[in-house]
Amino acid sequence: MGLSFGSPIIFIIFVENIKKTHTMYQRTLKDVENKVNELIDKEFTFKVFGVKHTMDARTLGYRFQFDNAKNRFGVCNYRKRIIGLSKPICAINLDKLETKITDTILHELAHAFSVYFYGNEGKGHGSHWRTIALAIGCDGHRCYDGKKINQPKSKYTLVCPNGCQIPAHRARKRTSSCGRCGNGSYDSSLSLKQVQNY
Repeated sequence: MGLSFGSPIIFIIFVENIKKTHTMYQRTLKDVENKVNELIDKEFTFKVFGVKHTMDARTLGYRFQFDNAKNRFGVCNYRKRIIGLSKPICAINLDKLETKITDTILHELAHAFSVYFYGNEGKGHGSHWRTIALAIGCDGHRCYDGKKINQPKSKYTLVCPNGCQIPAHRARKRTSSCGRCGNGSYDSSLSLKQVQNY
């Protein structure tokens, strides 16, 4: 007698396969840290002044560190030689480790290489940085798209009289107006009201 689809044995095997598949994709902040260190140690090849260079960021003295930033995804601190990522943003985007988080790491490594070769001219998101960024596998965009990643909940919301809502992670001490409705200039009729979310 054969097994029917409703057989308990098939159901148990089906449930076990679902459990394996589910746990296979669970990521942690330790996975992010491992990915950053892997990329800091990886040798990248790119051209500077028409000459091909192969190097890794660890040789330049860079190391990794999480921070508590909520308004930016990553940072390259040239002076302290730190590649930093926002712990709050990474924590709610662990499913994007191989895409957005990796691209952010490459973005910051491109800053490290660009400043090493070009000095102050290599800072920022100019052509020197972009050429290196594209060569090492970064998408070459200046900023991440906040619509494509999960954002940490802001402690405050600034509300415009017209209904615009602007998240703010810190309390504002000065009065400001809505830049969206006021075309970027201050207008007292568009004063933002600060609302505490939690």
